[in-house]
Amino acid sequence: MALFLRLTCLCFSRRSRLALLLALSTQLGACTGVFFYPMSDWVQNPARQGLDYEDIILIHPDGLRLHGWWLPAKDGGTVRGTVYFLHGNAQNVSTHLMNVAWLPAQGYQVFLLDYREYGMSEGKARLPAVFDDIQLGLDWLQASGRVEGPLIVFGQSLGASMAPNVLARDANQGSYDCVIMEAGFAGFRDIVREVMRSSWLLWPASFAVAPTISTDWDAREHIAALAPKPVLILHSHDDQIIPFHHGETLFEAAQEPKTFQALRGGHIISTRDPSVQERLVDFMATDCAGSTR
Repeated sequence: MALFLRLTCLCFSRRSRLALLLALSTQLGACTGVFFYPMSDWVQNPARQGLDYEDIILIHPDGLRLHGWWLPAKDGGTVRGTVYFLHGNAQNVSTHLMNVAWLPAQGYQVFLLDYREYGMSEGKARLPAVFDDIQLGLDWLQASGRVEGPLIVFGQSLGASMAPNVLARDANQGSYDCVIMEAGFAGFRDIVREVMRSSWLLWPASFAVAPTISTDWDAREHIAALAPKPVLILHSHDDQIIPFHHGETLFEAAQEPKTFQALRGGHIISTRDPSVQERLVDFMATDCAGSTR
């Protein structure tokens, strides 16, 4: 089966590959695992980018070990805030590092977490278990005494799509100050249906597969509960992975205070644009700093 999946993937576009894997993995009884594409090897560490860092190991009550990186604010100056970064579905923190590597120079300390099965983190990535990983990282931040300034939860793609489910929990209402969501999708069932229906081969199967995906986890169902914490939603008109209308749907479902920022460029590459970095810093320094836990 593994060989068949590899060979089949060579014959289809990225969207069709994802759809085919969704269909096949559902037949194998592991449909939620298809949302995750973990990689264990690192391509770099923060030192390669001139950043100080610390390896962080978190341990679940069941003994599962998760790994993350702590990036202190640069040059030991005044810390303007703390960012909890939740990356997208592919690879690991080493490939997503550049999306936040610029923040320490702006006075923000950053905690990047690898979900289970990613990088050095143990276990198998599945829903809803990964929500517990996000919760563990948030709990560690609160218990560590390291949080300075506003605590900003910044999720991209899958990370943005999972964050509201965790942050909306009653126990977390006072544990963060604001949320930034870039290129998130509104619902797990929605994105499965859209991806499968983009392929003539898999379009018929979408009517059977999509309904098996739970809607209980959907960002659209939980984002309103983040209020009154400020929420910034960013999405690119040119995103070929998660269509722009998902950002619009999330913004509509969110409650005030909320802000929408339309972008240009590919999927989750906007934070490498200085103008977008400036917009994010402005949000963190004003909206987030004005929020209280």
